[in-house]
Amino acid sequence: MSSPKSPRIRQGAGTKPPVRKDDRLLSQGLEFHKAGEVDQAVGIYADILSRNPRHPGALHLLGVLFYQSGSGARAVHLISQAVELEPDNPLFLMNLGNALQCDGQLERAEASFRRALSLRPEFAEALNNLGTTLMGQYRISEAIDCFERAISINPSNPEPFNNRGNAYQALKRFDAALLDFQAALRLRPDYVDAHSNLGYALVELNRLDEAVASFESAARIDQSFEYVRGALHHTKMRICDWRNYATEVNSLLQDLIQKGAKCVPAFAILSISDSLSVQRRAAEIWASDKHPSQDSSCSMRDRHPDDRILIGYYSADFYQHATAYLIAEIFELHDKTRFEVIAFHFGPLTGDHMQRRIQASVDSFYDVSHQSDYDIAMLSRELGIDIAIDLKGFTQNQRAGIFANRAAPVQINYLGYPGTMGANYIDYIVADSELIPEESRPYYTEDIIYLTGSYQPNDRQRPIAVDVPTRSQLGLPEAAFVYCCFNNNFKINPDVFDAWVEILDNVQGSVIWLLEDNPSATQNLRREAHSRGLAMDRIFFAQRTPLADHLARHRLADLFLDTWPYNAHTTASDALWAGLPVLTLRGESFAARVGASLLRAVDLPELIMDTREGYVSEAIKLGRNPALVTALKERLNFGRMTAPLFDSVSYTRKLEAAYLGLMEE
Repeated sequence: MSSPKSPRIRQGAGTKPPVRKDDRLLSQGLEFHKAGEVDQAVGIYADILSRNPRHPGALHLLGVLFYQSGSGARAVHLISQAVELEPDNPLFLMNLGNALQCDGQLERAEASFRRALSLRPEFAEALNNLGTTLMGQYRISEAIDCFERAISINPSNPEPFNNRGNAYQALKRFDAALLDFQAALRLRPDYVDAHSNLGYALVELNRLDEAVASFESAARIDQSFEYVRGALHHTKMRICDWRNYATEVNSLLQDLIQKGAKCVPAFAILSISDSLSVQRRAAEIWASDKHPSQDSSCSMRDRHPDDRILIGYYSADFYQHATAYLIAEIFELHDKTRFEVIAFHFGPLTGDHMQRRIQASVDSFYDVSHQSDYDIAMLSRELGIDIAIDLKGFTQNQRAGIFANRAAPVQINYLGYPGTMGANYIDYIVADSELIPEESRPYYTEDIIYLTGSYQPNDRQRPIAVDVPTRSQLGLPEAAFVYCCFNNNFKINPDVFDAWVEILDNVQGSVIWLLEDNPSATQNLRREAHSRGLAMDRIFFAQRTPLADHLARHRLADLFLDTWPYNAHTTASDALWAGLPVLTLRGESFAARVGASLLRAVDLPELIMDTREGYVSEAIKLGRNPALVTALKERLNFGRMTAPLFDSVSYTRKLEAAYLGLMEE
């Protein structure tokens, strides 16, 4: 989402007689360079350097060309030589900063930009690029100051507006970000980066239809712009806009598989395809591009056998969030004589009940929301973290860069991200044999930590409201067989919806009850239902509500219908905790097998289907025979408190045994 730099590539000062021919050649090379004719420019720069290896202009421009193509180390080598020859050339110093930034050397890049600015204080481009370097160090306020100074010097340049918008995004000031992206687009209507960034800001503001329009604008300008088509598709899925669905999916998968294109964010692929090879490919591209490995030199600390093992849990969701609802009791049950539990939180400080509960259950709670990924990793090392647990993966508000900088000698992908992260710095993933059978292991870059029962922890303290409303109070027909699915709307796709309509068509008087995630999705789902001949009195929508009330209303439904290829996860365990059976279709990937994992852990394996036809047939059979559903509910309620899925004590001991095993390896 950050703006690519657009530094000047002028020749700069410093060429001296007797190299007039080289000066002319350099100007010619620069024209090729600006026109994007890279091979010709390289040839000219190399020709000049073959005669005069200390030609500062050629060294500088060849270095610029290298960092523009992503070769930061080679660029640093060349431009450093140019700076040695002309140490007071601010243009050379600025582009050395750009090369150092490209190479991941942010502190040295900052120093180079500041040297350029000491020589030319009103150098707006250097201010803008210094700001992006400070952004990389998570020094957001300082970065905003740089962008504002750059804007005051040159208010006609859209780049600092775009970059300041990114800074506001990082601070969750999405309205301010919106204004900056719009300002950038007024200055440059074809600014693809700003169109894309505007789309992300609109998503955060839940203005999803407008976000779709912004992503569409970006894609029209540059179809190959990084991840924009995947972001467009995922946003359309959030509003259940399935126009051109098959064409979009086929195009994305073709470009991903055949070209290795940066077209689909790793998270978005989970709801597009359950192919393990496709998901691994997308994850590896995303990890390499967005969170490349920075430092692997983190060895196990010297521990006395009686020392506690330091476990670090990292998340943005230690508040009233699905992840917190799952894991809170595990923190409370950890054996504090053997484990020191430290929470690193980079989300909001809400002070709500769940956040207070987590703070009370861990040994230490660090608010690291204003620290850089590098600084959080270094803090972790200073504290002596033995095992670092990433609870986010590549989901919203993730900070995978912490782990790219090696927060601990052992790093684990756990709970938040249902798939491989494709990163060499993530050592393990927590799963069970249902999620990752033996034949699937080659598609995961992590080693597998297998837990018996289910991979998923659960909190037995999740309250269910005592007062359950009647169906009529929620607008549901009292006598109907009620199918429901409270999954986020992006998990519903045309094939899933077709199956649901087929089920409803074959169960007289049945209805389906879905979550109203946003008004556009509701409108589009009604349109899709109408186009399939489904009467409007067969589809109902539930508003979001506090968890206790949400769990209670499950008791008004008869059967939960799962989605594919991205199953219900926390949503499914919520249903099972509330006593509502879940019918799932098992696929190939982790995300497509969670429903099966949970059902096995509550001893309802007969609700796991392996074909779409079987799923539809079973749903129809249960809808026509409510007594069968009543029996399933009785089994579920009778065995709920002893089922492995909700046996938090046993689960915690198994998880701790896995941690101990890692320390002994």
